[in-house]
Amino acid sequence: MRAILYSPENSTNVRFVSPEAPDVTGDAPPHRAPMPVPMRLRGRSPSPWLRAAFRVAGAIAPPLAVRWAERAFGTPPRLEARPSPVLAAGHRFYLTFGGERLAVWSWGDGPTALLLHGWAGRSEQLASFVPPLLAKGYSVVAPDAPGHGASTGRASSILAFADALEAVAARVGPVHAFVGHSGGAAAGALAIHRGVPVRRAVFLAPVASLADVVVRFAWQLHIPPWIADAMRQRFESRLGVPMSALEIPALARGARTPLLVFHDPDDREVPWHDAAAIAQAWPGARLVDVPRVGHNRIVRDESVIEQAVSFLGAAR
Repeated sequence: MRAILYSPENSTNVRFVSPEAPDVTGDAPPHRAPMPVPMRLRGRSPSPWLRAAFRVAGAIAPPLAVRWAERAFGTPPRLEARPSPVLAAGHRFYLTFGGERLAVWSWGDGPTALLLHGWAGRSEQLASFVPPLLAKGYSVVAPDAPGHGASTGRASSILAFADALEAVAARVGPVHAFVGHSGGAAAGALAIHRGVPVRRAVFLAPVASLADVVVRFAWQLHIPPWIADAMRQRFESRLGVPMSALEIPALARGARTPLLVFHDPDDREVPWHDAAAIAQAWPGARLVDVPRVGHNRIVRDESVIEQAVSFLGAAR
């Protein structure tokens, strides 16, 4: 059974994806098709200094080079806070989590809608979802992931995101609606797979494969393949699970939560086929193409927000 394509009045391309379909469009590559580097980096000259630094470190002190790469991979840059009237109107509280403090914002009183930002992000990026969700009768809750925003800690991971999501869900009650961006969407999928009940979910530019992220990260920093492989093994040892266990399409096949996925076909940070692979594997999922919004502006796009909130429905 092939995917059914149609274009609604707002010209956003919506794809109903069948788990049985071998591909999504007939032309699009499957998830594991080559995507060696982030498209935003193509055409740029590699940094001779950075490449040389890893070459020298790898020759003189291989363990140091591997630790350096692992630290860079697992330490998110902390996005600078910007004034946000929405966050200022919310209530901030903290949860003790893994020896650190997890900053959480909440608004309203009703069934819980949970928002989770992506890697190197923070809660304020999803602030545009708060007013329309409040208008639908939800209580909106948005944590800063470990090592992000106002939460403490430095190192983080998709597993840490998912663990934090579970901790917040346990505190605020059943999750009736979930909106996750990028790595936050992947963490949401992992939490749902673990058994966190979510009535409906929306993924924005989701990451499908941590292993693919490693490949793109290594290319971006010009890390030699042997260092990248050793870094991956150290990272897996620290997480306690192989990255193959974190392939979101594989985890999605038994999902029962209705899902709507949005992605820009020309996203320069996370390739569109990540969203396609998730939507293809997730029973009943819909994939909506949102051209010309990029990876980050998708969280503020009015059409995306309107469709997402409509899909999530009124709180009940």
